[in-house]
Amino acid sequence: MITLEILSGAQRGARREVGEASFTIGRAPHNSLVLPDAHLSSEHGQIFREAETYIYKDLRSTNGSRLLRRNGTLLYVDATHSFEVTLQDGDQLLLGDPVEPVVLACRLGNAALLDAAPLPPPGGGAVTMPAIQLGRGPAAGPVAPAGPTPAAPAEAAEPDTSRVLLRRPLSEAEEVADKALRDPALATVLLGASKRLGRRGLELNAVFEGIAEAIFELVPLCTHTAIELSDGPEGRMATVFGAMRRPEGGAGKDAKDEKAGKAEARAGQSTPGLAPVAAVPAGGAGASSSPGIAPIAAGGGPAPVRASRAVIRRVLTERAAVLVANAPQDLAGAASIMGARIQSIIGVPLWDGEEIRGVIQCDNRASAAMFRERDLEALLLLAGQAALAIENARLLQRLRLAQEQLRVENRYLKSRDEKRRAIEPIGGSAAMREVLRQVQKVTDTRATVCIEGETGTGKELIASLIHYQSGRRDKLFVAQNCAAVPETLLESELFGHKKGAFTGADGDKKGLFEVADGGTLFLDEIGEMSLGLQAKLLRVLQEGEVRPIGATQTRKVDVRIICATNRSLEKEVTEGRFRQDLYYRLKVYPIRLPPLRERREDIQALCEHFLRKYGSEMKKAVAGFTPETIAQLSSYNWPGNVRELENEVHRLVIQAEPETFITPELLAPRMRQAEGIVDRIAPAKGPLKDMMEEVERFLLIQALRDHGGNKTRTAETLGITREGLHKKLAKFGL
Repeated sequence: MITLEILSGAQRGARREVGEASFTIGRAPHNSLVLPDAHLSSEHGQIFREAETYIYKDLRSTNGSRLLRRNGTLLYVDATHSFEVTLQDGDQLLLGDPVEPVVLACRLGNAALLDAAPLPPPGGGAVTMPAIQLGRGPAAGPVAPAGPTPAAPAEAAEPDTSRVLLRRPLSEAEEVADKALRDPALATVLLGASKRLGRRGLELNAVFEGIAEAIFELVPLCTHTAIELSDGPEGRMATVFGAMRRPEGGAGKDAKDEKAGKAEARAGQSTPGLAPVAAVPAGGAGASSSPGIAPIAAGGGPAPVRASRAVIRRVLTERAAVLVANAPQDLAGAASIMGARIQSIIGVPLWDGEEIRGVIQCDNRASAAMFRERDLEALLLLAGQAALAIENARLLQRLRLAQEQLRVENRYLKSRDEKRRAIEPIGGSAAMREVLRQVQKVTDTRATVCIEGETGTGKELIASLIHYQSGRRDKLFVAQNCAAVPETLLESELFGHKKGAFTGADGDKKGLFEVADGGTLFLDEIGEMSLGLQAKLLRVLQEGEVRPIGATQTRKVDVRIICATNRSLEKEVTEGRFRQDLYYRLKVYPIRLPPLRERREDIQALCEHFLRKYGSEMKKAVAGFTPETIAQLSSYNWPGNVRELENEVHRLVIQAEPETFITPELLAPRMRQAEGIVDRIAPAKGPLKDMMEEVERFLLIQALRDHGGNKTRTAETLGITREGLHKKLAKFGL
């Protein structure tokens, strides 16, 4: 006598006692046990008796049959077992749909009916099964990693109470591959999955979908899959993709599945820099291009199915693929298992040689003990191909980002070059005419130019003028302030470095000498460079080659050097702070930029230029400067030179009312100190030139009196050279 109790399906709760020697099970009315569930075949299976033994035979049904032993072992009633399996007391027959099978509990003789909770409907509770620990002996302890291993998930730790049915360490991957080659059926399925993955191309989202397709093809009883990847410098793991098997009946087969998927998606997170597939559940607009999978999405946007923390931890720690047959019991206390209602689960490392790049999770959320050894080994082999496909896709993604960044940088450099080309020195004073004459002489030579001048006199402007008037104008003009970068970083900036040359050198970097190859390198504040770097710079100037930090070979460069300093390099050499040999190499052609106080006749032109510049930027029309304002600005000594003047005009444009003139009252207090002198000395009316000369003459006389006629001290006070003082005295007949 055999008793069958229907634990799930349309006839759930029914019981049938069978005394016949043979009876059939199926959808058709002529069967001994009629089960009207749509996913069963017309004649699905047969139970017959041989002596005292009952045997179940699958009648080549469309969706197949499985047998779940009381100890947790799952048997597939397929060609491997000649479609027959011996029944034992307490067995469960799982018929039809792998996600929602019809379950028959078997009682033989007078034994008590199997005390197992019926399978819940979708969205219900979990199947209770006895704990098992089978396979190749007890679960192994942690294995020391042979290569880089991602860090454990940065989430609240779950208790590691897992018991594993099967495990395959990465060290056995070659053995598993040999075994697969001896199984023609498995080899064929693996080849088909590999081809399917290869056809997906190199778009990251398409690769993720291709992996999910291959998983569902290799493991027919898998209902959900998730991919975890390590990302960031610390190698933290995060779910980047999740998918569920698309129901065969279309989007309307079970609305509960869709709701459950969305609920799971709400708990998911995506990783920065790794875009999950942009799709919606089955049946919605923009659904996945794959007919067999439904990527999980929530709120109209992509979100992954979260992988189990406990399984990931086991995979990473043991560097092995693991199979847990009864997840609710064997992973007791794992919130990710209970929350997602996972019943059976496989976790395999995404491996590339000895390196683990992530984890693939494959699970069944309907029944326990759904997976077997063949599934575990097939996924382990697929994971090796998947890791390579993901890495190629991520590499392509990074390459595209780098190309886009390069395009942005090129646009910026071109726009900056265009602005620099358009800039010309302002002013027609004799001092500036002499500077421009010197520039014209040295423009088309290879001579090293050393520009000397106080801070703010426009040394970089003159350097760029030399470059853009030379034959190197179509190459880059690169500027570097030697005082703005710490000594430890300046060497890397100038000469570059190789990956791993020092802490933080995560990749190769070109130095400015290589960037400026064929063009001009402007080294501002050269006097601030350390003696050690001076020696390396001297070698570049002598040999025309650079060697990046950490490199073993030099690289030829063709760079014109223009340097600038606000210090006296002669004095620096005398005091031992600057190399004499480098000094002679740099000062081949010196150009001195006069301070603004030595070319006061340019102040008005500069003021008008800056007024137009900032008025245009601010879309503010200012009428101009009153003569009194210009006279007062011209009498100021401008210790910050042109830069100080530009900043003052910028402030004045902000402060002035539209369509009005800038008056002396708006000037900074330090500039209004000369107001009384101007009012007392300058003529009330007349040309601006005459007013300025009167003020200048008065200041010269006053300074000579203050120093008792000592011309050296007078020149120092006024900030001019002794020769410049003599010229001015001669001009005014003093």
